[in-house]
Amino acid sequence: MMTLSKAYQQIMIILGLSIAEMAMLFYAFSKNSRDWLFFCLVLMIVLVVIILRATGDFYQNEKIRRQLERMTKNIVNHQPVSPLFVRPGNPYKQIADQLTELQSRQQDASKTIKNSNTELVTILSSLPVGIMVIDSSQDVIFANHRMASTLQHTIMNQPHPYSQDIRNYQLLSLIEKVFNDHHSQHAEVRSVGDNSQTWDTSVVFNQLDNDFHVSVIVYDISDIINVKQMQIDFLRNASHELKTPVTAFSGFAKTLLGGAMDDRKTLVEFLKIIDQQSTQLTSLIQDVLTISHIQNGGPHQNQAINLKDFVDSHLESYISMARVQDISLINQVPENAVINGDPQNLTRIFQNLVSNAIKYNRPSGSVTIGYSANDSFWQLKVSDTGIGIAQKDTSRLFERFYRADDSRTKQKVSGTGLGLAIVKELVDAIGGVIHVKSQRGVGSTFTVEFPINESDTGDSTMAHKLNEPPAAPNSNLGSTNTKD
Repeated sequence: MMTLSKAYQQIMIILGLSIAEMAMLFYAFSKNSRDWLFFCLVLMIVLVVIILRATGDFYQNEKIRRQLERMTKNIVNHQPVSPLFVRPGNPYKQIADQLTELQSRQQDASKTIKNSNTELVTILSSLPVGIMVIDSSQDVIFANHRMASTLQHTIMNQPHPYSQDIRNYQLLSLIEKVFNDHHSQHAEVRSVGDNSQTWDTSVVFNQLDNDFHVSVIVYDISDIINVKQMQIDFLRNASHELKTPVTAFSGFAKTLLGGAMDDRKTLVEFLKIIDQQSTQLTSLIQDVLTISHIQNGGPHQNQAINLKDFVDSHLESYISMARVQDISLINQVPENAVINGDPQNLTRIFQNLVSNAIKYNRPSGSVTIGYSANDSFWQLKVSDTGIGIAQKDTSRLFERFYRADDSRTKQKVSGTGLGLAIVKELVDAIGGVIHVKSQRGVGSTFTVEFPINESDTGDSTMAHKLNEPPAAPNSNLGSTNTKD
């Protein structure tokens, strides 16, 4: 409106001056007056100047108008815009200033959106679930790192068909169903291959204004499934272990009450069996309570321990157990090996390892307790000459509630599968690590390794003592053919 008003005013001024010029020229010629002719000439010059000025303003305003049009289109298309400076008084001044302000606000909004998108991508990339976004053209427009690792496939950043990344038939079927029905789907999807996984999968249909996206959310629940299965296995094993002594208690009690208690020999035999079963039941309950205690945590009562004496004292309690199969118990820990630790936790670790080494050994075999140390850590090794462990079992050997397959249970060794799990959790709680090396038909070696703290060395000579080679002969305990 301002532009039309200004132009209209200029046209009216020029038109008025032109009419006045023509009238005065007519009057001057009619009177033959030189003064009037001079005045008309001056007026004509003024009129020409005004026309030239108006023409210049017109072309200048037209240039500004075209620039404003380009500026408006660029703003609409979110393209870069250069600021437009218009001098005061120009009819386009207000429009130019408003567009410049609009463009500035648009830039600020774009930066905010870009930052928000960056933050969103960062958050999505760090989530412990796999996320993939597919547009209505069935092209992948976003996928985080977890999705790539879950699918075990490198996902390109450029848009591309989702079928290039997803090879699982069940997952492909879910996505296709969402594209066809426009309804979200949820299912547990199992991957195939050597490392089979179970994914909790949601394929979500996202309706936009005039379009839609499909989001694929995949969460690996393999560990949860495995834990559930281990708990089921534990309950089955524990139920069996509980049922055996309880059945023995009930059966022998009824037999004794039925008159067998009058037979001294039968009474003693039954009481021995009841005692054995009660010991097994107590062991099961103690294992469960131990795991509960480890989970609840608690302070460690560390103290200096002479490892040689510690091993000797505990091996004494296994002499009878080892003698049954003529197994030699060999202590190779040097006399001067002194460590700092919690005797109770170390006892649990040692007893579980030695007990397993005896139970899964072969007749006339041996169990050897070794020791080594350097400036950073000390190790305790329990080696046996038993049947060994299958390679497929070693990866799960320390899992809670897990028991190895028939390769070890052929010896009819009772247990809940908690012993090595207790060892692993105790070693972890102390800050150590445990390793196992095993060869079928040769035997197994379990190594527990603990860091040496300043308190482990006690004085300036302790580190030297820890690194000295064994100074005393090996101690051999408890077999019917004890070796000197």
